[in-house]
Amino acid sequence: MDGNTIDIGRLVETRKLNRFHIYMVFLGLLILLVDGMDFAAANVAAPQIIKALGTNRAAMGQVFAYGNFGILVGSLLFGFIGDIYGRKVGAICGVFAYSLPAVAVIFASTIDHLMVLRFFAGLGIGGVVPNVVALLNETAPKKFRATFVLLGFVGYSLGSSISGTIGAWLLPIYGWQVNFVVAGLTGVTLATILCFILPESVRFLTLREPLSARTRSVVRRIAPDLAMTPETRFVIIVPPAGKYSIKELFADDRRLVTPLLWLGYFAESLTYMTLISWFTTLLTDAGVPQTQAALAYSWGALGGICAMLLLARLIDRFGQMATVMTAVLGCAGILTLGSDLSNETRVMIAVLTYAVCQVTHNSLNATVASFYPTNMRAKGVGWASGCGRVSLTLGPLITGYLLAAHLPTKQVLELIAAPYVVVTCTCLALGLLYRNRNRAGAAEAPLSADARHPVSRSASA
Repeated sequence: MDGNTIDIGRLVETRKLNRFHIYMVFLGLLILLVDGMDFAAANVAAPQIIKALGTNRAAMGQVFAYGNFGILVGSLLFGFIGDIYGRKVGAICGVFAYSLPAVAVIFASTIDHLMVLRFFAGLGIGGVVPNVVALLNETAPKKFRATFVLLGFVGYSLGSSISGTIGAWLLPIYGWQVNFVVAGLTGVTLATILCFILPESVRFLTLREPLSARTRSVVRRIAPDLAMTPETRFVIIVPPAGKYSIKELFADDRRLVTPLLWLGYFAESLTYMTLISWFTTLLTDAGVPQTQAALAYSWGALGGICAMLLLARLIDRFGQMATVMTAVLGCAGILTLGSDLSNETRVMIAVLTYAVCQVTHNSLNATVASFYPTNMRAKGVGWASGCGRVSLTLGPLITGYLLAAHLPTKQVLELIAAPYVVVTCTCLALGLLYRNRNRAGAAEAPLSADARHPVSRSASA
């Protein structure tokens, strides 16, 4: 490669952190913060919605299901938009998509109206995530990719916490719509500003506009010391696509790993998404005041951030073995909530349970990629997370019917906790498989698989 040709991939991966990187992480965190506010709005306001609209828990479960199904569709739809039109376009359209239905909630007079609006909001909530993750990944130096994404998702948890705080202080005054409206107006404002200040991914620009002034502008911000001439050409060196078959996910020891990951994702989301969806409702059913229940939701989200930061090194070192510990604690916490407790004790246990369940959820996402080589990693992660998205819709819906049937809260909590027993067993098995793979030298398998698909000598846009 001559001196006038620059490999953008290598340039981005080898840069030192600078102000532009901090700027991009801040914008990613801000986008996901508002995303988290909108997602949590229905969870926090659920008890008030049931009362105000004169509905039951089965119908509220359908509201959660419609929204979560929208998230599933949106992650696919806006991921496609981001790949075709750019991460910036995908992210901004996603913010508008979840913000406008949230503002429109002020006109919702029936539970059916709310279901439809939550579906459309879900499209944006789910659509923002893949575009922000791609933008952060494609901007970060190689050794900071995971950190950039983790910091972005700190914003998501902060958004959930803010929504809980809004619900605690403003919901009793302004009614159940306030959480939605605040998130929606904030999102519309943010999306408008992002149109002017959010840069496009430099990798995407290099593939689509290698000679444009916009590409050069972003390159200068990433590498202000880089000498460029009018003849400078930017390229992306990529591996050839090769052939892919789902059968590869079940080759070698992956014949055990892949089914375990699918089962683990399905079971984990079944508990976690159900718990946070019905969190405030379960607490108010147990006698906790609405304001205190909303604050508990806020504290639980903040506790999850603190716990994740504290346990990050353990998760890096022990992988799924660390997840076993948090899953056991989460299961025990959910079961304890069904006991005869004072309100103060119940809230404290609920906050801790929310926190460790959030760590379990995030740690599973953080370790799944380690089981697959580069040439099939995206596919492996995509199939596993897809299993989680299925239960994301089913769990809250089924629980709504159980609560509407007046099943005792203790039994409902036992059913919510049960999938975490499966998570504990699957993570234990995955941890043992990963340890055995390392001991047997099978950790070199991803390298061998990569070696079968060598990087091409050159590929320009």
